[in-house]
Amino acid sequence: MTAKGRQLTLREKIDPATTALVVIDVQNDFCHPQGYHAKAGADMAMMPPMAAALEPLVAAARRAGTLIIWVRATYDEIVQGEPLAEQLSKGGVSPVRCAEGSWGADWFDPIRPSEAKNEVVITKHRYSAFWDTEIDLYLRSNGIKTIVATGVITSGCVESTARDAFFRNYFVVIAGDSCASYAKERHDASLRKFAMTMGVVTDSATIAELWRGAAPGLRGWQIEAKKAVAPRTFEELIAPGRTALVIIDMQNDFCHADGVMGQSGEGLQHNRSIIPAIVGLLDQARRTGAMVVHVQASYGDMVGGPSWLFTVGETNLRQQCCLPNSWGGRQVDELPVKTGEPIVVKHRYSAFTDTRLDNLLRSNGIRTIVCVGTATQACVESTVREGKLRDYHVVVPSDAVAARDRMRAMHDASLEVMGLYFATVVPSRRLAEGWSGFGRRAAAE
Repeated sequence: MTAKGRQLTLREKIDPATTALVVIDVQNDFCHPQGYHAKAGADMAMMPPMAAALEPLVAAARRAGTLIIWVRATYDEIVQGEPLAEQLSKGGVSPVRCAEGSWGADWFDPIRPSEAKNEVVITKHRYSAFWDTEIDLYLRSNGIKTIVATGVITSGCVESTARDAFFRNYFVVIAGDSCASYAKERHDASLRKFAMTMGVVTDSATIAELWRGAAPGLRGWQIEAKKAVAPRTFEELIAPGRTALVIIDMQNDFCHADGVMGQSGEGLQHNRSIIPAIVGLLDQARRTGAMVVHVQASYGDMVGGPSWLFTVGETNLRQQCCLPNSWGGRQVDELPVKTGEPIVVKHRYSAFTDTRLDNLLRSNGIRTIVCVGTATQACVESTVREGKLRDYHVVVPSDAVAARDRMRAMHDASLEVMGLYFATVVPSRRLAEGWSGFGRRAAAE
């Protein structure tokens, strides 16, 4: 796991190789004297100096080869829910602004993107750029650790985006003079609050000067940089300091004869048969220092909507399985949870959906997940697929995942699919061999 708590200098934080300049909503309807908000009576005094400070900062980012993410907003009626429409209609004005294809949605000259490879444009429909956009994909795909936030409105979309970036484990620097609001007191209050609790506020000239003095070299968005950090061997792929063993749904209701599945007549021999392999991998993970995460399903009426609880023509055991605080929901005795090992409680098949798993992994520098448990074609595969789509390397030990006995054909097919598209599928002994090498080295040290 990564060391935490070290205080980075501003120069370290905004290294062009791992930083993205994020330009938010610098569009005519927000910034131009003939735009929507100006016509609605907003004070536009801060917009010209904001643009004057932002223009050389963008130029500095371009010279340094920094990734630049241009964020534009559109608020057409079709993308508005009732709560947003209510807020945008305050004062009796139309909620539609920056309509797609309109002059109001265009960039506020001279601030606009180029067609360079390190500049991308995303469109958002809520205040934060992290809601329903691909911004996190661009950041994590290009090795970004820090965002420099700029644009409008400081206390609205800039602050919302900066907060969400911080919550997603990015360092955040706000270039205060490259942001603007319709009231200076709100702008200042927003910056003060952010600097107190979430990040750094500085001026654009300081950032530009550090970028001018940055050493040349690869930037995270360049393919050569990505090749340089990609694992080259299986041993590099499963290096314990960057790997987590994720144990999925090894609970009594799925694995014990007295559990809900066993009592309903399901054969559980296959589920039981993988316990020794998981025990072996768990012991090795603990010895080598790999992170261990126990994922446990928790179902029941309060976490199940109609589409989850009621399926036409099918008896749904999810209404009875792994109920909160039940014996059936406990992990099997052979796999006790050790103090300090996190438990992730999930309510859907994927261990990533509506859980803290992604945050735990990202917070601890994990790049590879080893998925074991049950059921192969349901909760394991769902977790594997989503893990891959979130840019984790995924390893599946083929003899440490299982399904109910009557579903062996699905288990086999699932392993084939995962091996083709989503994971490295190997016998558990291959993983054990790789980890044993780390164990010997750790013991020698």
